[in-house]
Amino acid sequence: MKIKVLFALSFLWSLLILAIGTWWSYLLLNSEEGSKLAKMIKWEGATFILLLTLISGSILVLFLKNLKKTKSLQAFFSSMTHELKTPLASIRLQADALDSRLKSEDLRPLTERIIEDTQNLEAKMDKILALSRVERDGVLSMESIDLIDFFKNTAKDYAKDLTLNIKTGGRIFVMADGFALRLIFKNLFENTKKHTKSKSIDINIEQNDTQVIFNYNDHGSFLGDKKKVGTLFYKYDSVKGTGIGLYLCKKLMKNMGGNLQFIFQPNLNFNLSFEKSKDLL
Repeated sequence: MKIKVLFALSFLWSLLILAIGTWWSYLLLNSEEGSKLAKMIKWEGATFILLLTLISGSILVLFLKNLKKTKSLQAFFSSMTHELKTPLASIRLQADALDSRLKSEDLRPLTERIIEDTQNLEAKMDKILALSRVERDGVLSMESIDLIDFFKNTAKDYAKDLTLNIKTGGRIFVMADGFALRLIFKNLFENTKKHTKSKSIDINIEQNDTQVIFNYNDHGSFLGDKKKVGTLFYKYDSVKGTGIGLYLCKKLMKNMGGNLQFIFQPNLNFNLSFEKSKDLL
């Protein structure tokens, strides 16, 4: 999307140069041959158009170089993330195996810490991978997903120490991408653990014929700039986190045809709007 905007601006800049050149040509053609005005228009117009052309060419070259560099960096981080996820997954599996076989209570906390650390590293890798995909306008694989069941399964791995209070009636299916939705829930759980003292999360779900509103309330507070919540790398005054979690949540929800809204009254909570599964309308 950003690339398209830059190309549009470049096109408008070219039109501006063309319009200025046309204007100078008009003045030159309608002035008396050999007059001082004609000479002034000729030299000043030619110089002005030459400068505009040089500036435009320089901007275009810098833009293409920056675009190439950005794509190279995105490709590098995406590749590096994939490379690092494989050994991390292997370490986690081996730690799980050791934890299930160890009989010594003195060693069990060590294996649990290894498992927890690898989970945190995997979560950060997923964020980097998702950020790379989002910035490159990656295509999502939309499917019908049981929202509550999916949320509970994600919570089993990433919110074991949190209490979930879910208010809903029956099963609810939404259109979403499994990887993106799991990452969104993981980021919300991580945000709760790092930035609130609450151990309880209230989930309230409302729906109509076409839309499902999933409200996530962990009773947290926010004292920073409300307009910057969900922007890339914004962390307020916290040293924890990377500042990309809520940004990813917002972008992924938008890419799935939904929306993420931040509610600040009476405390910070999150409204996730999903498209209801068409199979069940």
